[in-house]
Amino acid sequence: MTPPTARDLAIQVMPVSPEATCAAVFNRLLSDPETRHIPVVWNGRPIGLISRKNFLLTYVRMYGAELYGRRPVKELMERDILIVDAKTSCEAINARARNAFGDGRMRPFVVTDGGIYAGIGNAEKLMMVMADLATARAAALEEQTRRAEAANASKTQFLASMSHELRTPLNAIIGFADLMRLKTMGEMHPPRYGEYIEDIHRSGVHLLKMINELLDMAKIESGHVELCETIFHPMNVGLEVVQMLRQSIANAKLQLHIDVVDGLPPIHADQQQIRRVLINLLSNAIKYTPAGGTVTLAVCVCAEDEGCGVEGMLLTVEDTGIGIPAEKIEKVLEPFEQVENSFTRTRAGTGLGLALTKAMVEAHGGRFWLESELGKGTKAHALLPVSRIVHDAEVARKRVV
Repeated sequence: MTPPTARDLAIQVMPVSPEATCAAVFNRLLSDPETRHIPVVWNGRPIGLISRKNFLLTYVRMYGAELYGRRPVKELMERDILIVDAKTSCEAINARARNAFGDGRMRPFVVTDGGIYAGIGNAEKLMMVMADLATARAAALEEQTRRAEAANASKTQFLASMSHELRTPLNAIIGFADLMRLKTMGEMHPPRYGEYIEDIHRSGVHLLKMINELLDMAKIESGHVELCETIFHPMNVGLEVVQMLRQSIANAKLQLHIDVVDGLPPIHADQQQIRRVLINLLSNAIKYTPAGGTVTLAVCVCAEDEGCGVEGMLLTVEDTGIGIPAEKIEKVLEPFEQVENSFTRTRAGTGLGLALTKAMVEAHGGRFWLESELGKGTKAHALLPVSRIVHDAEVARKRVV
């Protein structure tokens, strides 16, 4: 469908010469009460516009007819008019018509074809066309949104299905690699095969981790996240994770600092997910911090006036790594996004770690954010709401994990 233009809005109104008398124009307006505007044209080109209301108010007042009856109509015409070409789109006319006079009100406009008068633009019809265009645009946007949501749902389903299909044979590969590593069936010959088995096992475990992340993201995007909540001490979980990653920290030649406040209360949350949060954050810190750097894990109760915005249990992982450019901080929180540079290209991953972490923290009603400076390091903050903190000592003593 061709978009409507000024030609579609033009109404044919007989113009008058600028030398026509005001009396002649007055008589014409009296004989045709439907006419609201008359164009004033000289040599085929519009130079002004007679507005019925303004013209009559001037002409019929005391001595108006005596003063203006024989005078040319150009003395009472409006000279500041909007002229548009017949090919101008309605959207362009709408913008110009509202801005031309500075008050935002719709005014009539004169339509020309090659500079020659072709009619008067109907402001009411323009408003109707703009309303139709807005309705059509909203419908198109709604359809685009529906298609995008359907495509995203298909993508999520595909990822989940493929991940399940891949995970089954991969578990078998890892299992058999384990048997061979442990020499359950006896020694391997030649011994170099042992190195190959280690590579197979390590690659299999890494691939399984990536597949599990894809499955987790599929669950989150489909809204099928369920929390298995217990009462536990977050620092205990933190220490377990540190112990789990201690060898990775040593291999990366990093210093690890643990900053914890004495007497921290337990929290009521999904322990497995909080463990995943800390694993993701510490793994990222290790991955993106060059040798000789420092990684710090801190856990504390944050007050409202201490920079958190609200009170809650704050888990922070800080590193002295490569940092993130300010313009990419929000981007890396999206699925499949990673900071690209020569250092990170050697660090394989799905780009889901931070997106999953953010989703898991938000599933607890919390907030996740990053502070980073390129070349100086990153602070990752996971704030669980105060409602997650268990203040009842007796309940905590009986139920803490």
